[in-house]
Amino acid sequence: MPWSERLNFALRQVLDRGRGLSGFLSRLSVVGLTLAVAILLAVLAVMNGFEREMRERILGVVPHVSIHGFADLETWIELQADAERAAAVREVGLFYERDVLAVRGVRVTAAKMLGVTPSVWRRWEVWSKPSGVSIEPGEVVLGAGLALRLQVKVGDKLSVIVPGDTMKPGALPVTSVLRVAALVESGTELDEALMLADFEYTATMLGDSVTATGLALQLRQLFDAPRVRWDFATALSPTFYVTDWTLRHGNLYAAIRLSRDLVTLLLLSIIAVAAFNVVSSLVLVVTDRRGFIAMLQAMGASRQDILWIFLFQGLWIGVLGASVGLLLGVGLAQLIPLAASGLEWLLGGRLLNTDVYPLNFLPIDLRMGDAIWLWSTSVLLCLVAAVIPARRAMAIPIAQALANQ
Repeated sequence: MPWSERLNFALRQVLDRGRGLSGFLSRLSVVGLTLAVAILLAVLAVMNGFEREMRERILGVVPHVSIHGFADLETWIELQADAERAAAVREVGLFYERDVLAVRGVRVTAAKMLGVTPSVWRRWEVWSKPSGVSIEPGEVVLGAGLALRLQVKVGDKLSVIVPGDTMKPGALPVTSVLRVAALVESGTELDEALMLADFEYTATMLGDSVTATGLALQLRQLFDAPRVRWDFATALSPTFYVTDWTLRHGNLYAAIRLSRDLVTLLLLSIIAVAAFNVVSSLVLVVTDRRGFIAMLQAMGASRQDILWIFLFQGLWIGVLGASVGLLLGVGLAQLIPLAASGLEWLLGGRLLNTDVYPLNFLPIDLRMGDAIWLWSTSVLLCLVAAVIPARRAMAIPIAQALANQ
């Protein structure tokens, strides 16, 4: 029997629209596999979205490696020049960090005020509203979450109380009135505590000379951070200490990746159940089509022909179920953010809040690689699942099957 005939017989059994048991069971197997593939692809798109946004929104703006310490400005500039010569480092910027109290009317909140240079501000500027703003002395940029707690908007003024120098007995706090120049709306947990100001202005708020408290390093490769941190930590004097993003955000990133792997493993079990359904369905199909199998053999079909027909039937179930499942999964993934927005509208609140979650929205990231391995795995499992029914069909005696018709 030609290969085309084997494929044609198998496809006709899968697409059989009659009321027979075999057609119903084949369609049921296709539907089960379709739903499993669609759900897995949609969930993978969400988990990939969290991983991508974590990498681009959070790790794209926070320093990959931070050097902290106490030194004069000349020392920091020399250290900055040394860091810029490092092959793994892409960008370097000085910053000055202060603990402050932000006050707006009766609303008071503790915050870390970060004085940044223009090179550091450029990383945040992409999320600022309005865009194209440069931070001038006497101005401040707030995260959207912090601005909401203080009930301020762009153009408003707020008071910032800076504790006096603890090394100077009797030093009093200093109060400054700053204008809100822009808001940063990255949609991440960083919006809850972000307060950016001009570098020199922040460093001299207590009347001190200009210096820095840290150096922010952005790397060419994100995951080189632990190695780069160790290199700088061993090369610098004990007056400096070095941290990297894996110490501050590494657990969150690892949790997202672990959740993705666990969800993938869990949902792959759904595909395994769907493949097991193919086994049980095809065994019943073989029983239901005993007469058809005997007639084919009586007309000259060999046992290998019968074997391949049922193997191809499992293959067709896998191809049709996985292909339709991918298309359905793509559509389902695109509908998830809309469904989440609709549910938020009905409930009158946010499903995700950056007080608890790293993001306040459901991101979607459909990847071709996921679709390819998901399709391949599903088809392969269905093909393997068809082996047992195909061998049973091959072993049916012709005479006994015809006698029972």
